[in-house]
Amino acid sequence: MANEDRMEELRAFLRELIEAGTPRDAVALLLTQHPADQADLLEQLDDEARQRLLDRLPSEKLAQILEFLNEDLRARLLAELSVSDVALMLDQLDEDVAADIVQDLPEEQAGQIVPLLELREGIKEILAYPEESAGGRMSREFVALRRDWSVQEAIDFLRQQQPDAGQPFYLYVVDDAERLQGIVGLRSLITALPQTPISDLMTENVQSVRAGEDQEVAAERMRHYNLLALPVVDKDGVLLGVITADDVLDVQVEEATEDIYRMVGLTDEERIFRPIRESVPPRLAWLTLNLFTAFLAASTVNFFEGTIERVAALAVFMPMVGGMGGNAGIQTITLVVRSLALGEIEPRDAMRVLKHEVIVAVIKGILMGLVVGFVAWIWKDNVWLGVIVGLAMLANIVNATLAGVFIPMVLKRFGADPALASGVFVTTFSDVVGFFVFLGLATVMISQLT
Repeated sequence: MANEDRMEELRAFLRELIEAGTPRDAVALLLTQHPADQADLLEQLDDEARQRLLDRLPSEKLAQILEFLNEDLRARLLAELSVSDVALMLDQLDEDVAADIVQDLPEEQAGQIVPLLELREGIKEILAYPEESAGGRMSREFVALRRDWSVQEAIDFLRQQQPDAGQPFYLYVVDDAERLQGIVGLRSLITALPQTPISDLMTENVQSVRAGEDQEVAAERMRHYNLLALPVVDKDGVLLGVITADDVLDVQVEEATEDIYRMVGLTDEERIFRPIRESVPPRLAWLTLNLFTAFLAASTVNFFEGTIERVAALAVFMPMVGGMGGNAGIQTITLVVRSLALGEIEPRDAMRVLKHEVIVAVIKGILMGLVVGFVAWIWKDNVWLGVIVGLAMLANIVNATLAGVFIPMVLKRFGADPALASGVFVTTFSDVVGFFVFLGLATVMISQLT
């Protein structure tokens, strides 16, 4: 909270300086902050105020901010610069950061920029892999030692290379063909005798990831083994790069955001201030699909129109039956999608998951059914209405739970993203079946209700 208050004060002070006609002072204040905070401050300013600051920022300072800007603002900013200016700024960044930014650029612009980069060979190697693969996420900044070196030779090599201070304290051991052989901790290296062979210090059982594997695999492996960095190798075991903890944090945020968005039919490119013309089409597409599924629920209700005309009180409880079932389904589907994403379960575990979730659903359904049934009885002074509402509530919570388990499992089984609009389908399934059970029971027992 203290940091948020400080940022709000800085934001207000920046606006005052800009409105007072002293943007140079505003730039000086901005540059006293960390680049990540500079990006946050710029994003919160209006377009005119932001542009007045950007026009006065030195290119090397702007380059440091690029990494932390949201994708939409960064894309708009880079689109206004010449390709040579963009290349000059990207050359001041680490290869993996520059590659990430290039991957987000329009293909035509990226194709013009890459040949101008001094880092183009390293960036091309990273860009050769899909954006969401381990190879597309890796950094080529790592230390590789030879297994036949002595400790003294390794230390001399480190002094010569002067690796970046931000690199984890992992030193990788390779053979003459650059194939990964093992790993040595920096502590082990500096405490060993100078003549000790590296092969005596290294740990041979090294966790790694193939360059073509999905970034989620790398993130899960690092989480499971509690690693600060994970080596990336090719099919022959040649060491290509490393994925570090900060990369994994980015992956986890992106994957979680993607899952949340897809559960409600949004694309992972969606942002709160995305241009309206770009936001409407993908949202409209899913809403159109949802509209057709809503017609299914409406058709179910229409089928029992005569029953509702005879017992108008049924309309009062329909939203409860449908809504509670939908909520129960969303609970289940959220848990299942998360567990699938973390690798805790696989489609083959469907029956075991189903057994657990159905038991939970039955308990929830009985408790909720008793409550809503009692309320319906007292409210409408009809015990049979209470029985019908209670049974429908129980049935729909179990039904929605079944959908919440099976829909993501089936999508996963056929290679699709289990979060893909699952929430839309579960809600529809819950409404259709819930209304059918509720109104069907009412039709069968109509004589008890009138």
